[in-house]
Amino acid sequence: MTGEKRKLIAPDYEGLQYFGKWTFEDRRRVTRSRYSCCYLNFLGSTAAVSAITGPGMGRAAVYLDGVLEIVAELGGGPAGPKLIFEKHGIPDAGVHNLRIAAIEGEDGETGLEIAGLEAGEPVNYPEWLKERMDREYRILRAGGKTWTSPRDWKPVPYSAHVPQRGVHLLAGLVRNLWETNIDNLKYCFSLPDYCEGEPMDFVKTIIPTRPLRRGWVSWLPASSEARLLGGAAEALRWEEDGELRRIVDSITGDIKNRMRDDGYYNYYHEEVSYALRHFPENLRNRETDVVSGLTDRKNYDRVFWTRALIAAHSAGNTDALFLARRMYDWFNACEYLPDMLLGGNATNGFPGGPLMYHSPAGKNEDLITNLRYYDQDYWFEAFAGRQPMALSHYPGDRPHCYDLLAFEALADQYRATGERKYLEALLGGWDIYRDHYKHPGGAAAICEADGPYPPDSYYLTTGHTGELCGSVFWIWTNHRLMQLFPGEERYAAEIEESLFNVVMGCRDGKGHTSSHASLHGKKWSFTNENTCCEVSSTQLISSLPEYIYMTCESGVWVNLFIPSELETGPYQLRMETDFPRDGNVKMSLLSGGEFSFMIRIPAWVEEDLTLMVNGSEKITGRAGTYQEICRLWRGGDEITFTLPLAIRALEYTGFDQCEDNQPRYALRRGPVLLALLGDFERNAVPRVALDPADPETALVPRADGGWDIRGESQFRYVPYYTVTTEVFTCYPAFETRRPNSQKNTHCE
Repeated sequence: MTGEKRKLIAPDYEGLQYFGKWTFEDRRRVTRSRYSCCYLNFLGSTAAVSAITGPGMGRAAVYLDGVLEIVAELGGGPAGPKLIFEKHGIPDAGVHNLRIAAIEGEDGETGLEIAGLEAGEPVNYPEWLKERMDREYRILRAGGKTWTSPRDWKPVPYSAHVPQRGVHLLAGLVRNLWETNIDNLKYCFSLPDYCEGEPMDFVKTIIPTRPLRRGWVSWLPASSEARLLGGAAEALRWEEDGELRRIVDSITGDIKNRMRDDGYYNYYHEEVSYALRHFPENLRNRETDVVSGLTDRKNYDRVFWTRALIAAHSAGNTDALFLARRMYDWFNACEYLPDMLLGGNATNGFPGGPLMYHSPAGKNEDLITNLRYYDQDYWFEAFAGRQPMALSHYPGDRPHCYDLLAFEALADQYRATGERKYLEALLGGWDIYRDHYKHPGGAAAICEADGPYPPDSYYLTTGHTGELCGSVFWIWTNHRLMQLFPGEERYAAEIEESLFNVVMGCRDGKGHTSSHASLHGKKWSFTNENTCCEVSSTQLISSLPEYIYMTCESGVWVNLFIPSELETGPYQLRMETDFPRDGNVKMSLLSGGEFSFMIRIPAWVEEDLTLMVNGSEKITGRAGTYQEICRLWRGGDEITFTLPLAIRALEYTGFDQCEDNQPRYALRRGPVLLALLGDFERNAVPRVALDPADPETALVPRADGGWDIRGESQFRYVPYYTVTTEVFTCYPAFETRRPNSQKNTHCE
């Protein structure tokens, strides 16, 4: 094996990616900042890493394809290069990646200097990925993309199903969120333009001579209708409401009245968004030949309308599905399909065709259009290979959390066709996002602005991180995986974390929306301007009753701990809890029958959990699983348990490290992220006297649901979802000794 060929790669090789804070001196690459890292992508079966050792150096953590291989001590001893990692016989499975991260040494120093790397064939990943995209786009635009014929599709049914009706939310945090969402829908329907933003300019029948600058409602006009239609319709599935019914009937009536004979009914002529060749030269991006600001429309508006019209049909509107069908009959035959991946945020368009295909009015053509004009095999292969930079360096357009819509489409295309490539890409992409692009607490750590957002960056101080849309799309993806693979606790756990931290944390008491779940400084202002985050979260919140339970032939799956009643088929039960404010849960049978309960035992419990049946029989459930309880149930039977809500510390491993490398930690109570409030400036990183190994011993519960810190009267912790306008941080610096209360630091 030692005879395998590999190339020596100098530290200044342009294909090496340096993320975090590095000093570039001549050919040297040096960092003194915790968790700054270097990425090498390569082909072949062998790789090696050399680093400089000596005084002032720390340790280097070396990861191969996301798996920690070694932590090498670099400090002490003579200064000079040293081979710290070498591996042969790496499976030949496409592009591999090495990540070398700086961490603190035993002597407290943090220092890393790359001396050199070796690999079979180094890959300049951004160029490598773009070459493959360009090759596939040429085939796609020429009409040469191949796809699997419907006669060869082997549909994969869900193994468990979420209820479409029959769930009633009881009083509690989620019920409050649901009701304020509905109140906001009714308020918005009373406004001339459905929101508090700038006035709409719906009709654009001529090609504009300059980019539109009048806000969301003019830029993406259909989304304002989709927000109200989808939100009202989803809520009607669970409770009848005359005002919501009027919203649904009024908006579907407006759409029907302006529909052309060919089925097109958007506010603007399609040439304003679809026909790139008609845009004036001064509006084109000379490199991509597209107009990003207006081309968002062709995908964004269509897909949100698709969601809304399918929801309106589910709520009982007799025209909604007919309107969606006419739209897709036009779309599937339109001349613009070869250009659908060109322009702004093209990933917006991925879910539309599969959503329509799986609807009661779906046709094969809905899915075939996706397979021919949206599938990007080069990208899916990168997901399946778990290449982290496949997200941060997506070459089709500015990469950000909207790339998660590809995951949703992959799930639906796998269900429709049974093709393994879609499932493998979905599961690989899921791992990439969870391991490299999701903040603790569930927020998206990748955004299109103030970028780039490389793997593991987890920026806290950039103006754009934690975009709410990303968490909504993540919930939608995990919702599908939860039904495909019931019993995989991790999918429900991701939904729970995103719901209680991000979705709840980005809504205020009026139903207004903060577009980003910022984790340090201040939250974005709460608005009612029809932003993308308002549109996506409105429909999600209205549909929340369907996330609590699933049913299958053998019984009921309990995924989330939300006070509610379930009445569907033979299953009738009531769940009472004040979770996540406390961990007590009681489930009462409202009718009897022989079936199983599959009750989720969260991984964050970290220990076996005792479940009591009728107060006497004990059943032990293992953390990170679903515990099945099967028997002949009688009305009045009860299952009770208490989820231990221990407070744990999570170290910050991103690039916004303190200037003196003082470690930062977040606290989480069960799945709920906590935020520190107190006397500190917006840009400062306060220091608190907490032991990360046992933070709870220094915390004193408050009557308002927060926690004081012993000896730190100027600070207190609160659940992150309660923060609105206060200055806060989820990541203070921890000191096990009592710090100077005025001693703050700043991020680099």
